Parts: sequence; structure tokens; C-alpha cells
Amino acid sequence: MRNPWSSLWLALLGSLAVLAGPDDPRLTPAERTAWKQLEQRMLAATPSHALWLTNGLGLLGWFKGETNGLVHWEAPFGADSRWLMQFERGALSHAQVVEQKPPPLNYCDVSFQLEFPELRLIRRPPYALLTDEPALSAERYLGLLQELHTNFVAHFGALTGGLGLPDHVQVLLFTDEDAFCAYRKKVASRRNDSMGFYQITQQRLTVFDQRYTAGMDEILSRLAWQGEKAEVQARTEEAAAQQRLFFLFQACSAMRLAEAGNQRILRHEGAHQLLHASGILAEGATPGWLAEGLAQWYETRVPGAVSFELTGRLKASLEAGRLLPLAELMNYQPRKNRGFYEGERKQELAYAEAWGLVRLLMRPARQEKFFNYLKHLRRLEAAADIRRTPPLDLLCRFLALTPADLETLWKTSIERLPFEVD
Repeated sequence: MRNPWSSLWLALLGSLAVLAGPDDPRLTPAERTAWKQLEQRMLAATPSHALWLTNGLGLLGWFKGETNGLVHWEAPFGADSRWLMQFERGALSHAQVVEQKPPPLNYCDVSFQLEFPELRLIRRPPYALLTDEPALSAERYLGLLQELHTNFVAHFGALTGGLGLPDHVQVLLFTDEDAFCAYRKKVASRRNDSMGFYQITQQRLTVFDQRYTAGMDEILSRLAWQGEKAEVQARTEEAAAQQRLFFLFQACSAMRLAEAGNQRILRHEGAHQLLHASGILAEGATPGWLAEGLAQWYETRVPGAVSFELTGRLKASLEAGRLLPLAELMNYQPRKNRGFYEGERKQELAYAEAWGLVRLLMRPARQEKFFNYLKHLRRLEAAADIRRTPPLDLLCRFLALTPADLETLWKTSIERLPFEVD
């Protein structure tokens, strides 16, 4: 049974989303105008022709005319831009009009756009992305989210009760640090150092692109200055070229680290979004270790793949006898407006342990029992049972294990990382 509050919220959003279109009399003038503008923009971003070359290559895009034996063509570039191309007439086989429809818009898209008029909306069902990212970056991050969604459906689709995700899952992606910080302060002030967060009431994922931080600007400027200085001081042209390559490598490394951080946050917070928007996890009934463990499990491109950072943290803590007992991990109740565990070192260990436990539970030998446990957590009639049963005992009941047996199994799985087997 789906969590009733989640169902109520989804039903409310669904009722708003089914407004007929821009001419619906229930819309305000501003909403009607915004809807029509979005429709025009989506239509303009939808290829109208298909072009085939004599070498068999086919392209979707827009035919822009022909002059002096050259055919002018625009091809999609990134998420919502175009790339001008030219072909000699003899290199073309044929072209034809294609019947493609842009992704359908709904009221949630329109209100989302009106909330942030300075950003542009890109529709890629089930996602609605509002961003100021360049077209290629927006395409890359949308691709990551779609891959996350595909993996999520493969793993948890059977638990969504047939309803699945609503067609208006919102993603807000900033490159303007001031705008991001102002929005974070407004809606998530307790997360004043976070580069990304998920708002359950709006099903909205908000992320800041770390490549655009003031700190990154400072790093790149310093590297550029040091590189120029090293080139001037180089004794030969060869040495100067080596210095240029060295500092270029340092700059690229800094940008790669920022990009890796972006991807990690998108997968982690995006997993929170999918798990809650689909009703698999119910707000208020989901223990912290479970919510964070599942989100950590999705941080890698292949869900559940070994994270050597988390593995090293777990194995070092196990060898030093500093692991948090499972009962402590699962009993933790955060204070109001506080996150999962407090204190940096203890928090890092708790996140790693939650990941290790979820990874153990998602193994084929235990996955079915774990899914039965997830179903139980969201049943309204199970509320009394959940309140009176210690969290570790409740999980162990579904796994058909004693708490001591699960603790032993869990520690053994840590010992075997990164080469564990069932």
C-alpha cells in the first residue's frame, strides 16, 4: 500500500497537471502566456526534417535552405541548441519531413518556469529541468538523470504499485552561485553548506554546478598566473611548453573533481527524489540509515558498485573496533532540522555503514526479503508495529535472522570488501 500522504500529494499535483492547455479558462493571463511561450520553444527545439547522406548516415534537424550548391542544415546541439552545418548537394541522398512531437507540457512545468523566469525549461520526461547551464552541460546532466531513472525502474519498478513516477519531476540546476545560495537560504537554510538538496514537498531536486564556485575561479586564476610565470622563467621553448601542459593538467584536474562532485550529488539527491516521488519511501516513516544508505548506493554510475572511499573507511573502522553497532545506527533519531548523524567523523562513518548495510541487503540472496521490509514500512496499518518494534528487530524479522546473526553477516561482508560474494 502506498503511503497515503504521498498518494494525496501526487493526486493533488496530478489534478493540476491535467489542465487542458494554454487556453484553459482557469489559468491566469501570465500562466497562459508562459504556457504558449514554452510550447513554441519546445516546438522550435524539435527536429522537423530527416536528412540522409550518400554514405548512409542519417541526421535529424532543420533544413535551412540551399545556395551555390551547398545545403544549409541545423542539427541539434546539446539539450536545446543548434549547430549550423553545410553539405555539398552531391553528398546528399534525400531528405523528408518527420512527424515529431515535442514533450507534452503540464501546469507544473508552467508554474515552475514562472517561479524562475531567468532560467530556461528543458523537458525530458519524467524530468523538467530549469537551468542556466550551456546546452552541452545540460544534455550531459539530463543524460545522467535519465540513466539514474532507468536503473531505478529496473531495481524498484516492481515496488511502485503500478503508479510509477509523476510526469513532472523537477530539477533546478544553477551555475550562478549567488542565485543558488539565495534560494538555498530561502528553502533549506539548515543545509547552508550543501551543494545540492531535495525538497520532498515539491519533488524538487536543486543542485549547484561546482565548476562555477568562486573558489574554482580563484584556483584557475592562480594556476594561470603560475603557469605564465613559469613560462617566462623557462630557459627553452621546450621547457615553456612543458610548463604550459603541467598547469593545464592541474586546471583540468580541478575541473574534473568538481564535475565528479556534481555527478555524485545528482545521483545521491536524485535517488532521494525518485524513491520518495514514487512512494517507495514514505516521509516520516523512513529511518535515516535506510534513506541515506539507498541514496549512497546510487552514487556510483553502476548502482551498488564498490566505493573505495567508503570501503576504506569501513575496513579501517572495523580493524580499529570503532564501527557503530547496527542497533545504534538504526536507532538514531535526528534532532529537528538536523541531518543524519552529527559530528563530522561520526557522520562520515554512519553514511558509510548505511551504504554497506544497504549493499548487503540488495544482494540477490536477501533482496526479496529486504523488499518485503520496504513494503511493510509504508503500510498504514503497520504504523503501530513499526513504533513498538526496535528498528533492528523489525528488519531482522523480515530477513529471518537474529540481530547477532545480521551483525556478524554485515561485518563479514565488510571484511570481504571489495571482493565480497554471497
